Amino acid sequence: MRRTWMAIGALLALGATAPSAAARPDPQPKVVSAWSTVGENRTVTVVVKGRDRDDVVRGVEIAWGEGQPEQGLSACERPGERRRGRLARFALSYAYPAAGTYTVTVRVLSGGCGKRPQQRSAPRTITVQVG
Repeated sequence: MRRTWMAIGALLALGATAPSAAARPDPQPKVVSAWSTVGENRTVTVVVKGRDRDDVVRGVEIAWGEGQPEQGLSACERPGERRRGRLARFALSYAYPAAGTYTVTVRVLSGGCGKRPQQRSAPRTITVQVG
């Protein structure tokens, strides 16, 4: 009987030292895909899809590769709407002043809107050839 209690005590001690779900780092949002299309008058449309496993992707940041500050697009969810873990899609357009090759950098944002801290994904770059 004493050995049984020792085994139970050892198992309880192991369970007490195992990391809890709350102690794990919050997964970051990620850019699932990003691509571009070139239209008339050097206008480029970039489509970005992102996901956060445990939160809602609510925005995107984009740097068009010309040295200007990043631009963003965001939207908070409506009350009662649940989209955690779902794929979010954003489309942004920009007219380049000259032909050339540009490196566009995008990130997706999750959280924020007063509910959870905002998180940014790792950057994803795409090369755009404007004729």
